[in-house]
Amino acid sequence: MQRAKETGVSSELKSSNIRVIDAAERPRTPMTPRKGLNMMLGLLCGSILAFGLAFFFEYLDSRIKTPDELKAHLGLPSLGMVPALDAKSWKGKEPLIHAGVPPAFAEAFRTIRTNVLFSSADEGSRVLVVTSTGPGEGKTTVATNLAVGFAQAGQRVLLIDADMRRPRVHDVFGMKQEPGLSNLMVGNAKASETVHKTAVPGLWVLAAGHNPPNPAELLGSQRFRDFLTSLKEHFDLILIDSPPIMAVTDAAIAGNIANGIVFVVGAEMTSRHAARAAVEQLERGRANFVGAVLNRVELERNAYYYSHYYRREYGAYYQQAVNAK
Repeated sequence: MQRAKETGVSSELKSSNIRVIDAAERPRTPMTPRKGLNMMLGLLCGSILAFGLAFFFEYLDSRIKTPDELKAHLGLPSLGMVPALDAKSWKGKEPLIHAGVPPAFAEAFRTIRTNVLFSSADEGSRVLVVTSTGPGEGKTTVATNLAVGFAQAGQRVLLIDADMRRPRVHDVFGMKQEPGLSNLMVGNAKASETVHKTAVPGLWVLAAGHNPPNPAELLGSQRFRDFLTSLKEHFDLILIDSPPIMAVTDAAIAGNIANGIVFVVGAEMTSRHAARAAVEQLERGRANFVGAVLNRVELERNAYYYSHYYRREYGAYYQQAVNAK
């Protein structure tokens, strides 16, 4: 029995020709993970993903941001861009270029004034309408400062507040709303009672007057056309601040009568699709465009983005010029 057991054990043993040549050594560094390689791959993939997302969101963002986009998407020449101002510093008041605004802001409107002057070689009095796609884009700011700029250039200017739904021009210049344009059109007031001279030499203002139920009909009446014709004998330039075109049709009616339209676009506020629809609506009314103004541009916040159009050194240059005066 003992021999049988030994035989059974020996039969289960298997012979092997394996020999230990070199003893195993512990590696100095782990094979995985490779931290340097993984960090490089992570940085590369993260950068590609970040750039991809940036371009993707930029593609989805259809808001107009630069003067070049005015030409590309709206087909309108750029008259200039107006930098945004800190609303807190003005406490709700409308900034005017003769009332201590930053030099860059005033110089922007001088540039727009020059471009408007050279936009047409027509002689005689001109009637220009200032409008925008929607509310809040700063059309009244552009209209009032453009009127002040032309008056400072030695022209006789009349600013008409044709926004009889939400008038603001009378507040800007600190005058009464009535009597105004609507009172004049319905025959409740005379022109001498509605047209008022401002503190700016060469600038007169016609307020909106009482809020009527039918502003579009008043602007489209023959009485309004005859009134504008009579005003051309007394003023070099007539600026009409009209309501936004996508809200009501008043701007299209006034644009048909005027010599040209200054179209205001709020930077990073208005989509190119809405602005294009507004331009097409004005074109259907056979309006002539002078150009477009990019308003409320955040130059300081997006300094790199607008570096192609504006540099900080310009502001210092304007400031030196003002101090020299």
